[in-house]
Amino acid sequence: MEIIKDLKKRSSELTDLHHIMALLQWDQEVQIPTNAAQDRAGQLATLSTIIHRKEVSIELGDLLLEAEKQIAHLSETDRALIRVMRRSYDQSTKLPEQFVADFSRLTSQALNVWVEARKRSDFKMFSPLLEKIVSMCREQAEYLGYTNEPYDALLDLYEEGLTTTQVASLFEEIKDPLTEMVHRAKQMPQQEINISKDLERRRQTEFAEQALQKIGFDFTRGRQDVSAHPFTTTMGHNDRRVTNRYNPRSLEFIFSALHEGGHALYEQGISSDLNHTALDNGVSLGIHESQSRLWENIIGRSLPFWQNLYPNLKEHFPGLFDNLSIEEFVKGINVIKPGLIRVEADEVSYNLHVLIRFEIEKGLMEGSLPVKDLPVVWNQKYKEYLDVEVDSDANGVLQDIHWAHGSLGYFPTYTIGNMAAAQFWHKFTQLHQDYEAIIAGGTLEKIRTWLTENIYRHGSVYQPAELLQKVTGEGLNPQYFLDYLRQKFRLPDPMT
Repeated sequence: MEIIKDLKKRSSELTDLHHIMALLQWDQEVQIPTNAAQDRAGQLATLSTIIHRKEVSIELGDLLLEAEKQIAHLSETDRALIRVMRRSYDQSTKLPEQFVADFSRLTSQALNVWVEARKRSDFKMFSPLLEKIVSMCREQAEYLGYTNEPYDALLDLYEEGLTTTQVASLFEEIKDPLTEMVHRAKQMPQQEINISKDLERRRQTEFAEQALQKIGFDFTRGRQDVSAHPFTTTMGHNDRRVTNRYNPRSLEFIFSALHEGGHALYEQGISSDLNHTALDNGVSLGIHESQSRLWENIIGRSLPFWQNLYPNLKEHFPGLFDNLSIEEFVKGINVIKPGLIRVEADEVSYNLHVLIRFEIEKGLMEGSLPVKDLPVVWNQKYKEYLDVEVDSDANGVLQDIHWAHGSLGYFPTYTIGNMAAAQFWHKFTQLHQDYEAIIAGGTLEKIRTWLTENIYRHGSVYQPAELLQKVTGEGLNPQYFLDYLRQKFRLPDPMT
């Protein structure tokens, strides 16, 4: 059909442009010279403008209208392409070209200031730009439109249909159980792993790559680099990249690799039939996060996983783990200990970190929380929810890159991802009751195959809720996540 052919041609062109944008952004975070920041900000603003013009063109709108008239006669994939492109078109046409360029320039500048402010642990360096970002996010919400609250418009950008009320309801369901679990865990004996000497950076990088290979990351279609904040990005169907960061006295580089690797496996598993189209992406950030958390935590922190990998770790860092049995090691990487850093948080307390950010972003968007008050409010909430004292801006309000990107509304998808991961895993273990033997076997191919067949290969063909229903037979159910935590950490149900 000629209309669909034309639509796919436009989709291919836009996909290429977005991948070029991703390459510029990857370079900005990985290896750009310090003094080149201003140049890159201008380049990104120019490219954003070009993309925006193509995304809002009258010709594209006319094509979508014509294609929608024929939708009943199209394949499932073509119908999905129209749905995704229509959603993008409707969002883009609501945003003025000048706004898109200004927002791109602002966030590009903010990124470099955030990096320096974090190094100096000085929120005041970053706050003037953050005030502008929040202001533009409010403006963005007004352009996009919303039914109840401005924050709804931003949530919908990352998780289609998600509202502030829904997020608040999810947190209401898990907040008390998680708080109770944290409290009970404090009464239990726990043994942290003590890294007694610096881990050589080269060896950390090599082991991170080993861990990525173990879960199936294809280095012929991706690579690992270093950035201030670990992330995964796509520059093409066969170019899915991850980054990591390294601390000489921490094992978190392993779990960052598994986390970002989970994102990348999803992208690498998308069917080649969707290449060069708007469907060649994970369907939502919540579903995406379910895969990163599944590989990082449910599989990557399990005893069966380390039965295969622990000897390699001991070989990579001679002498450090000689007196630590594999059982002690696994307990050590699963300690429940509330701390300051979200990306280093244990599975039980992690979503309380997200809850804090949700409440703060909601306040910023409502206008009830001034940007200048962020450090004080942040520190108060960390004391209230996690009973920890924030020692610096770097370990507090400046620890995440998301606000420098202008990504308000992103954080709740992490909690949705944790819930969906447990739900997907429950389904897999029902079908494969020998799952521990599968993991211990080391190849993990059966798990990857099931995930690819049920989730990865579809890209964005199905909407998030539709995909979850299709795979598990029900909508998002937080109970699977709570049950998973209680079983793994042997924490009794507060109701019993």
